[in-house]
Amino acid sequence: MENSNFTIYQFENYDVEGLKFEINFLRNDTIEIKTHEEINIPIENNIVESFEPLLFGIDMNVKNIKNINDLKGKKMILLDGHHRYEYLKRNNIDKSTEIVVISIDDVEILSYPAYLTIGKKEFEEILKNSNFVNNVSSKFFVSLDEIKFFNNEIDDIHQLYEFKNYCYANEYIISAVDENQAHDKVAVNFTPIKVSEIVENDSLFPPKSTWITPRL
Repeated sequence: MENSNFTIYQFENYDVEGLKFEINFLRNDTIEIKTHEEINIPIENNIVESFEPLLFGIDMNVKNIKNINDLKGKKMILLDGHHRYEYLKRNNIDKSTEIVVISIDDVEILSYPAYLTIGKKEFEEILKNSNFVNNVSSKFFVSLDEIKFFNNEIDDIHQLYEFKNYCYANEYIISAVDENQAHDKVAVNFTPIKVSEIVENDSLFPPKSTWITPRL
């Protein structure tokens, strides 16, 4: 496996240090790469050299990584850059790509922010028809401008995020990056996914499930 230029990466606005280096994923046969999100629209005709670094988490202190041999047999969790990584793998790109690796202990996850594209009352009716109510409490919720709606029939986090994916598919909500298409900018959030749930679970979450910090 090819690599070069191990350097310390200091995140802006976060008290976190990572390790920056290059890796050729096509030639990687010693490090397990785990993704945690599906992608929606694959990217095409991209110049690999223009890619921002991909962000990975690892279950060790990055200060203990002195060379590439320290990563042999380890699992790296892809935190940010799923579309770029899929592009590299799909096209068998035989080039080194910059990545930043941080300790998984430094990772925080929020629900990927979204806004309503329909009226608030209309969405509340959709929540009601999907067994979300705001007069009980449970482990999983959807919030509208910080008012939480709970669903006791949802058993795990993947079910909740399948509902979020359903809302995207039916254009009830839109990601915050497309906020100019939002309806009155009513914020919609979901129970955040835990770090352990992306590390230990082999199932992928739908696109735009996680908002991970620190951010490059």
